[in-house]
Amino acid sequence: MKVTPQIKELIINGRSLNNINRTTGIAKSTLYYHYKKLKGKKYKEIKTNFKNKKDLGEFLGIFSGDGTFSKDKRGHYKIRFSIGYYEKEYAQILENKMLTWFNKKPHKYYSYFKGNLSAIILSYNSKIIYELIQKHLYWEGKKTYSIKLKELNLNNHDFNKGYLRGLIDTDGSYYAPKRRLSYSTVSKQLADQVIIIIEKLLIKPKVYIIKKEGCSDLYTISLHGVNSKKLIQIINPTNPNKNPFKDKIKYKI
Repeated sequence: MKVTPQIKELIINGRSLNNINRTTGIAKSTLYYHYKKLKGKKYKEIKTNFKNKKDLGEFLGIFSGDGTFSKDKRGHYKIRFSIGYYEKEYAQILENKMLTWFNKKPHKYYSYFKGNLSAIILSYNSKIIYELIQKHLYWEGKKTYSIKLKELNLNNHDFNKGYLRGLIDTDGSYYAPKRRLSYSTVSKQLADQVIIIIEKLLIKPKVYIIKKEGCSDLYTISLHGVNSKKLIQIINPTNPNKNPFKDKIKYKI
């Protein structure tokens, strides 16, 4: 639909783009294009701002664990992260990290299950982030079953430690009574990469394959005692539920 002089007048007079979108059906991206021409930029632009390779690795690990993305027929790119409501402290930490990484806070909303809060959703509409993910990660079909790094460079130490941090923050678990750190995935390719990265840090993990009829194999990578503590202090998870040694001295590797 064409943006008519009457619609431009609405923009100039301060009518919200959401309202114009609802009443006219014109895409918000089109309306915003004309808004910028008429009144200048309204929204902060998303820019990638990773201060080091570890931060980039962490973001990609977080997406590998809790992220989804999609592109619709109108060229809209949506990236979402779903964090369990019981981890709301980590969700706040992640929201602040994303503001730093992308120059803009993610949109935040909540999902419910049987009337109770179940998850916190952080989302962006961004082609830049979409293409960043495509550049570094690969999967076929449903992401959960085959997600992996496109290329694993064992000499990229900081990136790999950041990637592990993001994976542990999202899909890891720490069981304090047994000092056990575990990470589980149904992607064999990702499990293999995680094992290689951990072994490169001179730590030998235990690997279990859990088979259940009608389900994909679950690969669980576990570390106990000293090995668990060592890995945690190397990668320094930011999720408080995954890091009992937060803010203590880290191993230098």
